[in-house]
Amino acid sequence: MRTLSCRRSGSYRPERPTSRMGTALAALSLVAFAAAVSATQAGCSGTSTSGGNTSGSAGSATGSTGPSGAGSTGVTTGESGVVTGAAGVSTGSSAGIASGDATGSAGATGASSGASTGISGSASGSGSGSGTTGSSTGAPDSGGASGSGSAGSGSGPTGDGGTVAGGDGGTAAQGCAGTNYKLCEDFETGTVGALPTGWTSFKGYGAGSPTDVALANDQFHSGTMSLKSDSLMRGATRAEKSLSAIGATAATHWGRIFYKVDSPSPKPNTYLHNTFVSLIGPSGENRIVDTVEATNGNTHQWLFNIPSDGCCTSSAYSWTFDAAWHCAEWYVDVATDSYRFFSDSTEVTALAFTGNTKSTMSDYTDVVVGATYYQSNGAIATPFIVWFDDLAIDDNRINCQ
Repeated sequence: MRTLSCRRSGSYRPERPTSRMGTALAALSLVAFAAAVSATQAGCSGTSTSGGNTSGSAGSATGSTGPSGAGSTGVTTGESGVVTGAAGVSTGSSAGIASGDATGSAGATGASSGASTGISGSASGSGSGSGTTGSSTGAPDSGGASGSGSAGSGSGPTGDGGTVAGGDGGTAAQGCAGTNYKLCEDFETGTVGALPTGWTSFKGYGAGSPTDVALANDQFHSGTMSLKSDSLMRGATRAEKSLSAIGATAATHWGRIFYKVDSPSPKPNTYLHNTFVSLIGPSGENRIVDTVEATNGNTHQWLFNIPSDGCCTSSAYSWTFDAAWHCAEWYVDVATDSYRFFSDSTEVTALAFTGNTKSTMSDYTDVVVGATYYQSNGAIATPFIVWFDDLAIDDNRINCQ
């Protein structure tokens, strides 16, 4: 498929667009017994699952504990990542689904609650209480156990939380703390309105000024700040960071960045070529997270592009700009002239290539982040605003988490 892009001006022939969306609301069902539930959210994907159920009949006031006890675990609700536990009842089994197993002594009534902190967050809950003798049988597909005993107390252990990410996901917990990536930038150092610490200005060729890109605190994927591009003019200034500190990784690496486009995005009067991330080497610029927006102001394609438009590949117009945070990943290998690209963890296979010397790949020295388009001024009537956060580069795939 030929690349449908141009650097300064030109038109594009769109392919049939489709829409991308992904949001699913987690369901909560709490009745007399604790029920196991799993919740997912669209985007980089992730699940938070836990479970456990018990049942039993009344018995004497004192006695020995049963082989497995009541526990309750959290279930994730919607985008907020809040977890609420259910009440445990009587003696018996607490059967876990996925990661939410709970075992212990007999317990009658107990409640638990926990919290999910969003992406890569964990949810936990435990329940305890004294109860009367009873017996229960767990569902065989839930790993249940059966037993009987007298009154006692019991608690269920922690239920593991899942990830809540991507699309319209909950509060992110990415950032660079606790990671050992060769390069990690969560845009948390510096002053709002200025470039991040350790970054310099990558001057565009248009009428844009240095204020086109700067730290901002109005939107962020993690922490309290992100890098924001806000320009109405073509060839806007972007932010640049040296890759000298990561050595050979610069030439062969996996990369990842989160981005969010202000919604609704501008409706251009021509196909709008807008670059988000580039790698710079002796042979020039490789646009590795690159888009062309259709004139409907909604759908866009992905492409690998160079300033001369002499290479390389593009996709169909199957993606949309919306109000959500999304994740872009790439893989480059200068030695083999190879490239791969992933949107929200799914590979866009139309972009992949290897052995393509027209890509002008060379030992990369810098990474450039920020939105800039190449059509004539006036192509859009309102600014194209994009926020970027949680950039990472490493020898191994980082994924959207």
